[in-house]
Amino acid sequence: MKKVFEHFERNMSKMLKNAFLLLLSLGAIWSANAQKKQEQTPPLQLSQIGNLVYSADSLGNRVPDFSYCGYKLSTQEIPSVETKIRVPLVDGDATSLLQSAIDYVASLPVDKNGFRGAIQLYPGTYHAKGRFRIETSGIVIRGAGFGEDGTKIEVGGIERETFFRVKGEAPVIADEKVQITTNYVPVNATTFAVENSDHLKVGQEIFLTRPATDEWIELLGMKEFGGESGWLGWRAGYHNSTWDRTITNIEGNKITIDVPITTALDQKYGGAYLHTASWENRIQNIGIENLSLVSTYNAENPKDEEHCWNAISFENAANCWVRQVTFQHFAGSAVAVYESAAKVTVEDCLNLEPVSEIAAYRRNAFYVGGQETLVLRCYAEYGWHDFSTGFFAAGPNAFVQCQSYLPNNFSGAADSWASGVLFDIVNVDGQKLCFTNRGQDAQGAGWTAANSMFWQCSAAKIENFAPPGTQNWAYGAWAQFAGNGYWYEANSHVSPRSLFYKQLQERLNAPTLGEGQVITYTIEDAGNPTPEEATRIAEYLEANHPLSVREFILKAPE
Repeated sequence: MKKVFEHFERNMSKMLKNAFLLLLSLGAIWSANAQKKQEQTPPLQLSQIGNLVYSADSLGNRVPDFSYCGYKLSTQEIPSVETKIRVPLVDGDATSLLQSAIDYVASLPVDKNGFRGAIQLYPGTYHAKGRFRIETSGIVIRGAGFGEDGTKIEVGGIERETFFRVKGEAPVIADEKVQITTNYVPVNATTFAVENSDHLKVGQEIFLTRPATDEWIELLGMKEFGGESGWLGWRAGYHNSTWDRTITNIEGNKITIDVPITTALDQKYGGAYLHTASWENRIQNIGIENLSLVSTYNAENPKDEEHCWNAISFENAANCWVRQVTFQHFAGSAVAVYESAAKVTVEDCLNLEPVSEIAAYRRNAFYVGGQETLVLRCYAEYGWHDFSTGFFAAGPNAFVQCQSYLPNNFSGAADSWASGVLFDIVNVDGQKLCFTNRGQDAQGAGWTAANSMFWQCSAAKIENFAPPGTQNWAYGAWAQFAGNGYWYEANSHVSPRSLFYKQLQERLNAPTLGEGQVITYTIEDAGNPTPEEATRIAEYLEANHPLSVREFILKAPE
């Protein structure tokens, strides 16, 4: 028995010694990692003099400049266009009257700024059972306000279509393919070499394509998703990123484009190529503003889907806007910016009380499948993907100071490989914000975001995962967390308040540009109210929420 105890003591002593050495080793590793992390320069930070400082990785990739978004790339304010016709209120269906007004303004000449004129609607309610296609540039549809005393259009009919469909003609794309010869073009680059620039010229539109190759799909693990999901896997030549750009400079075989790219071009994974394009009939300078659109539905069926689906959509369009519009009861999207649209601003809009089944492909309130789109100060409730991007949305795209109230699903990148997406001061009340790998969900969406940023956002949970070979970032995130992306100052505030407007100020060298565009409020005393203050705040929220949220956004322009 004594020998057994001696053996036990020797083994215990050895075990304790090994455990102690292991703890020392782990402590040294943890200390080294913590020191290494502390010494690492953040990829983006504010300098002592108040400007943004970017730190590129070893290949030159950096946080993109997301400010190249919106009408005229946010270099100009949305104009107030001269009224050319006023549409009176009438009893009954006003579809033909509204269509006649659209046709009349479409027949007018274009002014020096690219506009034909505005259609002015009166305060009151118009009834329209039909649907409208706007196919001529330079037309603005303007109401007398989007409040109770403003202009309301009741959208009737049972067609599951779009009420205002803004649609130009597709581009004519040259057959000749021009290969990019630069070995590696990093994220946010605007300059690269091509094999031959002889037939290229400054001001020419191009489509720049980064093809999906088998090697790249293998790297991402997107060939199949386990089980019998091979048919859902990504396919070479189909899952491509394509940017719509304009050549701004040519020096020899080196060209410069107007807006940075948002995914790196790597010869190891197929490089990239471009086609020249002619897009003379792309619709431009369309505005819809200052009114309410209400879809009528079967009140006996709270999930009725036999009514208007989308309120406004854009295809083959650029330099357009929707502002100060309230949407109510639509089954699909309030505003959908499709793949062929770019440079669109959607601002100060509310999507209220959607009516549909609670399921996918419905209630995507503000949907961006195109590029260079700015969604600013918008509110949505009870949606599915209230603020989301679509299949290979090329970017950049930005959602700035938006709020999703009690949605049924997440906001964020919802389909495959949106790149260069910014969520800036976005709050999702009761659901998630996501950059993630959805696997076989959404018919094989897989990796949904690359080189994208959550800036000063809050949600029930934020998922910030980064695909192989790329990065996603979350700065000042207030949420539960998940993901291997870059995190900075979690559950804390960061400066500047809005990354989008800080980047825009620096790009245009206009230090005061955008001031007042995002609502600032202080929470100095919110963390420690007196019992009396806490009671008063609780009573106010109980009486006014969620109307207080709507009012908050309605007052944004003031």
